[in-house]
Amino acid sequence: MVQQSLTASPIETSVVARPERTVVHVAGQLDHGGTMTLMKQLSDLSAHSHRLVLDFSRVSFLGFAAVELVEVVAEQVRAAGGQLEVWGVDDPRLRALHLTGGLRVLRIAETTGVSSSRADMERNEVVLRQALATALRVTGAPMGNVQFLDPASDTLRISAQRGFHPPFLSFFRSVEVAGHGSACGAAAQRQRPVFVEDVRASPLFVGTPAGDVLDDAGVRSVASLPVMTPGGELVGMLSVHRAEPTVWAAEARRELGYVVQAADRLAR
Repeated sequence: MVQQSLTASPIETSVVARPERTVVHVAGQLDHGGTMTLMKQLSDLSAHSHRLVLDFSRVSFLGFAAVELVEVVAEQVRAAGGQLEVWGVDDPRLRALHLTGGLRVLRIAETTGVSSSRADMERNEVVLRQALATALRVTGAPMGNVQFLDPASDTLRISAQRGFHPPFLSFFRSVEVAGHGSACGAAAQRQRPVFVEDVRASPLFVGTPAGDVLDDAGVRSVASLPVMTPGGELVGMLSVHRAEPTVWAAEARRELGYVVQAADRLAR
């Protein structure tokens, strides 16, 4: 292990280099001046670190310039075949970067005390909404929705959607995890993604009310991916829908996987 201290106003940094990763601990305010100082210190590390970690747990202010710096460093590290992680900060701009795959790991700072279930639900709602927006963008799908799991009734309930009208939303408003003929229900039961290439030919939907509702809504293909907490508990479901039969290629599955993995890490 090699440890090096670097001090410069208005921030203080120290670098701990190990074979498996290099951690840059940062303290102070990352305003424009602090970001410029940090940028100089990271210029060599970003190109030579297989796994670079920015520990922002002692950062008291994170400005827009610092967020832009994280984006630049993440790209430099990826170009060199490595990965960038950010620790100890909960910032919506970094969460968005994480969900789009630009930042492979974002470790949120844990607060003292016990969080209320309501706060966790609100947090998960933000995570799922961001995941939906990202999934629609990376796949080009015109329709999609996210559902929360209601543990008391073991049902999935739509919390956000795009592209659907009342008949669809009414039918899928509450989906039983067990016994409901749907891709989201099957994905929840199996706790793994379900990809349907053609609704009209899928055993999940042929001859079912759900198949008729999807057909009326102009849906011919669907991908449903479960969102889990880091502890392995089901939080909800992310589904994207297309108006034509679709062979869900490896690239599309991989991009959706990145989105869900990011949501998994942020969910509580």
